[in-house]
Amino acid sequence: MRILQIHKTFYTRGGADTFFFKTCDLLTERGHELAHFSTAHPKNRSSPYADYFVAGFNDEDVPSLTLARKAQAFVQGIYSFEARRNLARLVEDFKPDVAHAHSINYQLSPSIFDVFRDSAVPLVVTVHDYHMICGAGTLYTGGALCERCRGGRHYNLLLHTCYWNRPASLMACLSHYLQDARGSWRSASKFLVPSRFLGNKLVEFGIEARRISHLPIFIDFSEDADLDVVETDLSGESASERSSQDRADGQYVLYFGRLAVNKGIQILLDAIQPLDCKLLLIGDGPLSLQVEEFCAGHRARVQRIPFVSSREQLQSYLRRARFTVVPSLWYENQPAAILESYAMGKPVIGSRLGGIPELIEPGRTGLLAEAGNPADWREKISFLIDRPELCREWGQNGKLKLRAGFGRESHYRQLMEIYHSLLPQNRESAAVDHRHGSRDTGVAFPIA
Repeated sequence: MRILQIHKTFYTRGGADTFFFKTCDLLTERGHELAHFSTAHPKNRSSPYADYFVAGFNDEDVPSLTLARKAQAFVQGIYSFEARRNLARLVEDFKPDVAHAHSINYQLSPSIFDVFRDSAVPLVVTVHDYHMICGAGTLYTGGALCERCRGGRHYNLLLHTCYWNRPASLMACLSHYLQDARGSWRSASKFLVPSRFLGNKLVEFGIEARRISHLPIFIDFSEDADLDVVETDLSGESASERSSQDRADGQYVLYFGRLAVNKGIQILLDAIQPLDCKLLLIGDGPLSLQVEEFCAGHRARVQRIPFVSSREQLQSYLRRARFTVVPSLWYENQPAAILESYAMGKPVIGSRLGGIPELIEPGRTGLLAEAGNPADWREKISFLIDRPELCREWGQNGKLKLRAGFGRESHYRQLMEIYHSLLPQNRESAAVDHRHGSRDTGVAFPIA
């Protein structure tokens, strides 16, 4: 199959970028022919289709952009004629069977959907965040959950400066009004949502349920290995050699991710402060200085590592943790931190919010705590830190859950079923079946 993969960046900065490349690798491994469409940047990986890419930039580039370039980015964020023109040329030259878009806001803009409006090429969109219904992409602003833009009230973006700054918020506001006016999202044949929560939220905001399918993001882990065997790390230690080390070192609580307000970092620090346990934070972000100040006052118990250089290095810290925490205050979609923890046999305490409860089975793979409630978090952390045997049992259950639907094989199988169902000949067959009363396959929304 000839598949066109579309994403706003062509180098790795975050979770959506990682998944985009993993999807490309997965499809290439299975013998499919791929083309890419993205933005040009010095950090890009190589691609034989780079000549089709449009000019791009990232957050770090903004201060160095000229006024003319910023003005150009403002207009392109609303509607990029360059992206539409170049993508149309790529579709004509490559002739894909299906196109698969990931994140597009605001570098590529919704203009790309016009390419598929009258095209026979079906368009699949993996929804990584809430940009379809929220200009900021998070449904979170001013330190609180927010759905003010429901019903097309996008002016709230500007009123509350939800996206970066006033000019950027104006750009996002105008972009969403234009999307609504043109019905841009209706050009997509199918939306793939990693969490049922996200799918239900899209339905609440007016997206047709029949166009949504639940397809969890996958991570790499050994699907054939015995449950009590963990992948060997860079030191070359075997699982049996590490068992005594796990018992000796599994004394700290681990958080890894962005250090930002919506990640619940302050709630975590408040919860951990009176407890007699260690906390390791791995990450960077707007709250880095605040976290460093906290670490300085609790040096014996709380430490921070700004970043890790590889997944293997992260796994080495995971291996020595008792359990991990995801104290988010916003509607997380499908946090990779939970799946990475399960892959290493570690249970997770997470917020009872967004897509997190779909991944954590309380009393089996971890615990759920009330988002924003330090006392509840303190209680849950205190309970689990004193029960190492329970942590090992729940960690093994996490591995089982991971195998049940978050591996490469199951993801590839479901993705191909979706691709094939959207091919013109299969859509015609499905339409005939529907007229004769046959039931559609796939996941129905909303889901409780």
